[in-house]
Formats: sequence, C-alpha cells, structure tokens
Amino acid sequence: MQKNIFPLLFIIIMLLAGCKGYIHYEQPEKPDDCFSTSLHKTGAGMRYWYEADDGFKKLTGIPYDKLACKNCHSKGCSDCHLEKSENGSGYSREIAQKKETCFKCHARENAVDKMDKTRNTPDVHTQAGMTCADCHTLREIHGDGNSYKTMRDPDAKDAACTNCHAENSEDYPEIPDTRSHTVHKGKLDCNSCHVQNTMTCYNCHFGEFAKTKSKPQSFFGKIKDFLLLVKYKGKITSGNLQTLVSSENKPFIVYAPYLTHSITSNGRKCEQCHGTESVNTLASGRTFNMGTLRNGKMDFYKGVVPLVPELIEWPFFEKKNGKWVTFEPEQKPLIQMGLYAEPFTDDELNKLKIKHTYTRY
Repeated sequence: MQKNIFPLLFIIIMLLAGCKGYIHYEQPEKPDDCFSTSLHKTGAGMRYWYEADDGFKKLTGIPYDKLACKNCHSKGCSDCHLEKSENGSGYSREIAQKKETCFKCHARENAVDKMDKTRNTPDVHTQAGMTCADCHTLREIHGDGNSYKTMRDPDAKDAACTNCHAENSEDYPEIPDTRSHTVHKGKLDCNSCHVQNTMTCYNCHFGEFAKTKSKPQSFFGKIKDFLLLVKYKGKITSGNLQTLVSSENKPFIVYAPYLTHSITSNGRKCEQCHGTESVNTLASGRTFNMGTLRNGKMDFYKGVVPLVPELIEWPFFEKKNGKWVTFEPEQKPLIQMGLYAEPFTDDELNKLKIKHTYTRY
C-alpha cells in the first residue's frame, strides 16, 4: 500500500508546480532553472530594443546597465509571492495572482486601470472580475527554460483572445458570426476593433530625469486619447508609441504592437476607421499632426490612426521654469520600429479611405 502512495504524491506535487516539474520556492538560482532565463528576470526585451542600432542609446550614449529601468525587473520569488502579515511572512500563490502585485512593476497598466475607472469606461475583463493571471500563464511568468529576446519572440507568450473566445465556446462568449468578423478575412487582430485607445506616458525627457531623479516629473503626461494601429506579422493590430527626448533635446520615437488592456465587448464601427480625417490625410501623402496647443493645453487627436512613420508628426516638450513647453527639434526624430512593428502599405491606406457605414445584420 505504501509503495502506491509515493507515485500518487509525486504526480500531485508536479501538477501543483506548474513549470516543467519545478517547484517554486526560494532557492539559489542556477542556469538551468525556469525563472533565471524568463523575461521577468532578465528584462532582455528592454535591453534589446534600447541597445539596437536604431535604439535610444544611439542618442543618449548611456549603457542599459546604468539606466534605472532595469531595477524594476524581478530578482526572485519574493517580489511577487512574499506576503507579510502580523503573524509573520510566507509565500503565497494568491497574492502573486492579484493585479495589484503586477501593477507594482507594470505601471502603465496600473495607469490604464485608473484612467478607465475615472472615465467610467472600464475594461470588460476587469468588470468581470478577471486578473492578469486569468490570461497570462505560469510558463509566461516563471519562464520555460528558454531565453527570449523580447515578449514578441515566437512562443514567448501564451495569452490570446482565442484561447477563450472561440466558435462554439461553452464557457466564454463565443466569436459571433458577424460580417465584421468575416469581411476582413483574418487580416485584423481582435485588438484592432476591441481596444478602446492607446495609453502612453508621453515625452520622457532624459535631461529632466537626470536633474530630478523622478519619473513623474520627467514626462509630459499620460495620454489616452487615440488608437494607434500598426501591423505585426502582416496583420493589423493595436499599437503604442513612446516619444523620448535626450539630454541634448534630440528626439526619438519608438512604435510597437501593444495591447492596452482597455477592452470593449462591442467592436469599433466601420466609420471609426474608414474614411476618417487621419486616414484621408495620410493616404494622400500629407503629414498628420497628432497634437495641437490650444489655450495653453495640449489637445491630442481623438480617433484611429494607421501607422505611417514618416508622415505622423508628434509634438516634443522641454521644461522651462518648471513648465512643459513645446520646442522644435534641430534634427528629425530617430524612429524605431520596435517589437517587429510594421507600417501600413499604400494599398492598405487606400482601402481604409473607402467609407463604410456599420449596419447591424
């Protein structure tokens, strides 16, 4: 009887471990464990794009190892699993799965969550009581023993809308057989129509950070007014951008495919993408200005914008007497297509120029 117990216990322990048989407890890290090669541990993605030939390092000259960015990446189990109480401390799986734990490092998503609450436009998954761990797997978070350069490398991520939302799904809302889901013939990601808008911490100024050592004082503001569309692996999806300014006021823009966690259950209507001001301007080969200074305040474009890097113009800011003011850079911005982002083609822009009106069937 005792001989039969040990195999059963071993199976139960392996099921609870969740990472190729490794049990997650505090231990000296070794080259062959899961976590030591995970993106949460290495932060390799930020380093890879910053130090690329067209990365921001080209303007700053500062090695990644000397940036404060690297300090946010996890050092071990305690960063997510350690729970302290009046009775002492211990490791908890429950606390690691709370979104507040993720928000300690993922500040952009924390900002999105707060902004959506303030605007009364909550993310549909947040409304349903879901947390990050409902979509992002243990393999993503703890690693799988493989090294990845970025989170967009093949197999680096598991989270996908279609993991839950599929045809004939019994546990989750299925993908309805609507015209909007068939007319694009698989050329659009769900994010293109179901992400409310893009959230960016706009105009990060390295010179200001060097002076103040404060991130909140070093960027213009949190902007969540427009939706940037980019392409990734030939498919249109939601994107993001980051504008940065070096200590010498040299401008930089990085574009990337990105899921702002601000999801709606109803998709965007046809006329919100087709035949719009931004589309018509860009398709005609003219520059499109994303922001205008009105009465001392910056008014950003509110709508969908397809990515045409050489034609989209962004305002840049510097601080004078403690206030952000626009300035005209002496050189053109260095533009990086991060996370393998791709621009729209002329053919795609011309198709977007054609006006369509949403009709419910």
